[in-house]
Amino acid sequence: MQFEVTILGCGAATPTLQHQPTAQAINWQGKWILVDCGEGLQTNLRRYKIPLQKIELICVSHLHGDHVLGLPGLLGSMNLFGRDKPLHIAGPASIEKYVNQALELTHTYIRFPINYTDCAHIHDGVLFEWGENLVRCFPVKHRIEGYGFSFNHRPISYKIRKNRIATHNLQRSEILCLKGGQEVQRSSGELLRVEDFCEPPKPSLKYVYSGDTRPCKSVANEALNANLLYHEATFAHELASTAKATGHSTAQQAASLGYEANAILLVLGHLSSRYRDENKVLKEAQAIHPKVSLADEGMRIRLIPGEMPTVDYLE
Repeated sequence: MQFEVTILGCGAATPTLQHQPTAQAINWQGKWILVDCGEGLQTNLRRYKIPLQKIELICVSHLHGDHVLGLPGLLGSMNLFGRDKPLHIAGPASIEKYVNQALELTHTYIRFPINYTDCAHIHDGVLFEWGENLVRCFPVKHRIEGYGFSFNHRPISYKIRKNRIATHNLQRSEILCLKGGQEVQRSSGELLRVEDFCEPPKPSLKYVYSGDTRPCKSVANEALNANLLYHEATFAHELASTAKATGHSTAQQAASLGYEANAILLVLGHLSSRYRDENKVLKEAQAIHPKVSLADEGMRIRLIPGEMPTVDYLE
């Protein structure tokens, strides 16, 4: 299964010569998803050969400028290049007002449908679901309304051991129950257990994006056993009081959360320009979590169910 996260921007607050503001592209078996749309987004979409017109969903964590200023221009370019298929945007309710006003004031007339989903009204957390895949949203603790997102692949059917069909004279109804993970109680009293008749379930996959947030239970719960956790680390821990006051996290806090959640790979993002030497942030996290990387533009993280995440860098 193909699941790749490409970092388009990972800086905090403003563009710098080192980092662009936050944006990511996910290639999920050919389904393209953007996570946040910081300023300068389109340049890196081109640089890393992300097919702009194939983007189906944009997940917006919150309405601070470093996460949304690239969105109106992106929509304008999609329109200019002749897009006609619908685009879905999920985030706080105010994202629709922001987009509409930006397009109206710049006389940008969009000729393709945009469908909006207000994350506050998704009570079960499930934004989209297809086959064995789902996208979830969850509230986080920032200065304004904000959300994180998780991307999950969960095999939901078991594979029957073919030799058991004949030896136990399995009926079609029994096979369907076992494949669906349900035990079967026969009228004779015999109990057919899933683990005795089916292959072990295929491994799942989970990527969790924290958005801008203080350390909070909603992120920790969502990140439990994640293959990849992308957590903001705006500050080193010496500025923990500043992080709390501004609704952000320190590298130490992000690492502690990732370690306790048993996340396999922790990637730190939303990196502040105050740290010329970002190794300070990295080392702080490495003292707690065994597998940590700093985000960087062009970083591509590949996730394969049952395997360790791999990282390479696009030119």
